[in-house]
Amino acid sequence: MRHRARLVTVALACALALSACRGESPPVPSTGAAPTSVATGPGAAIPDDFPLSAGMGGPRDDVPTSRTGTGLRDLDLCGTSPLRGLVVRDRMVADNSGGESADTRDLVVLPAPGDASRLAEDIAELATGCERADVSGDSGDSGDSGDSGGAGGAGDMETRTQVLASPFGPRPAATLLQTYRVDGRAGDGATVVHVVPAGAALLVTSTYGQWTEDDVDRAVARTVAPLRETVAALTTFAERSAGRD
Repeated sequence: MRHRARLVTVALACALALSACRGESPPVPSTGAAPTSVATGPGAAIPDDFPLSAGMGGPRDDVPTSRTGTGLRDLDLCGTSPLRGLVVRDRMVADNSGGESADTRDLVVLPAPGDASRLAEDIAELATGCERADVSGDSGDSGDSGDSGGAGGAGDMETRTQVLASPFGPRPAATLLQTYRVDGRAGDGATVVHVVPAGAALLVTSTYGQWTEDDVDRAVARTVAPLRETVAALTTFAERSAGRD
């Protein structure tokens, strides 16, 4: 599928950008569960005090961040995991999930600013241009796609994904809204995914809550304020990239 080919191209471009500077043969993009980390250079690292988990949980919660962990590598769009197998300079994740809610943030720094923008565009395109139905049944197979019609048989769950304008900036920033239908009827819960590139960095967040189908517009709005501090801190990556130009 052309979407997968484009994502492999992004990963390969990241690898080539680094190897060309060192005169080495380009490495093969990683296809494993974890992203491949490369030696960081000046301005490539995510600061230890970066506020990735700001606004997560309750007012007194202190949600830890980590350089490892699943993060959003398992984010599935049209049978493709766009954050899996990337060549990255640095990565930080935060997760506050439990009960009937889930809140996960994944920040990666790619070798070049153009890589982050292209990956953001690919994520939005995967959500809108999927050519297969997005229906999962009792077998457990699932995948997220663009707006897809018609749920399957008994026990089938359909995921519908809309691409919305991002409250955090113009494209390639985007917001994905995922709603669910079970046996053709509206299901409980919705997932809001924000995709925000800044320089060589890409922030992807996913928030699931027990929002009803009639409440999804407010659901998107409710995910914005908790992310303000984190998104504002991304300016440091945009400034670093501008300084390299």
